[in-house]
Amino acid sequence: MSEPNKKYQIDTAENRKFLEEIRNDLLRFGHRFPSPGGSSYYLGDDGTPWTDRSRETWITSRMVHVYSLGTFLGHEGSEALVDAGLKGLKGELHDEKNGGWYAGLTADGGILPNKQCYAHAFVILAASSAVLAGRPGAKELLEDALKLYDLRFWNEEEGLSCDTWNTEFTVLDDYRGLNANMHTVEAFLAAADVTGDEKYRVRAGRIIDHVTGWARDNSWRIPEHFTKDWTPDLECNKDKPDDQFKPYGATPGHGIEW
Repeated sequence: MSEPNKKYQIDTAENRKFLEEIRNDLLRFGHRFPSPGGSSYYLGDDGTPWTDRSRETWITSRMVHVYSLGTFLGHEGSEALVDAGLKGLKGELHDEKNGGWYAGLTADGGILPNKQCYAHAFVILAASSAVLAGRPGAKELLEDALKLYDLRFWNEEEGLSCDTWNTEFTVLDDYRGLNANMHTVEAFLAAADVTGDEKYRVRAGRIIDHVTGWARDNSWRIPEHFTKDWTPDLECNKDKPDDQFKPYGATPGHGIEW
């Protein structure tokens, strides 16, 4: 029997080297994400920006988070990429009139409608990571994002976050969902670490308690979709099972994330 390849054996020197190479390849791949205004392009499989696609807040926020991690790792160029993404989050993606962040922008600069909890949670994560990376303007962005989130999305009585407003923050959609709340947990934990405000860690725990209860009541399959009073809607999108953000049924990958 041949010896196993140490490259694939956890905690060997060969495995660490292999994983570092993959990590560095991934970080190099995303270098071309920023548009001139800072919002993130979608990228092709060779890293080429798709300039004919929308530029979305949640992707821009993820890029800021990723390259903040790159800064911690000493990856060359990470600081400039974080700053580019912050420019987008503080500039063209931010709604100066109504507050908060647009879902994104069309290729020609039009506004994608609605204000999404999902995207706002990622803004908090991005700003938290950028604060730790020491990037200018990140602290102010985090303060703005937390204030807006507390006002518009967090429901202290329920211990959960709502999902989608219209662009003007005047009409709240009846849909409630766990995808946005899952990333809210991630964002709140980061915010608690950065600000020292333990209320965000407590909130994350309240969300998790709800989720474990719903999973227990559903044979440990986590319901994803709910009505406005947080009744599980197990038939949601049964006729559209491949919806990008609201797929029908349980989502195994989200079970792993939780």
